[in-house]
Amino acid sequence: MLSPQEKKEIDIELAQMPTKQAGCINALKIVQKYRRWVDDDGIADVARYLNMSREELDSIATFYNLIFRRPDLDGGVNQAGR
Repeated sequence: MLSPQEKKEIDIELAQMPTKQAGCINALKIVQKYRRWVDDDGIADVARYLNMSREELDSIATFYNLIFRRPDLDGGVNQAGR
């Protein structure tokens, strides 16, 4: 479930977008800011909030290399291998 603060920040971003879906990367970045990475629950939360499918949002999240889909356990290595 998205926190009230996450929802507030996402809503601010969405107000600048032509559609909710256009703000999906920014919404994922906001979730990542608070949780340090975007797990499957985070994908589901954002997808539900933006009226998108989890699969559609996951494909965007895994393509975009600044969205971390697994925790940064070793001080810098994430899905992009950095």
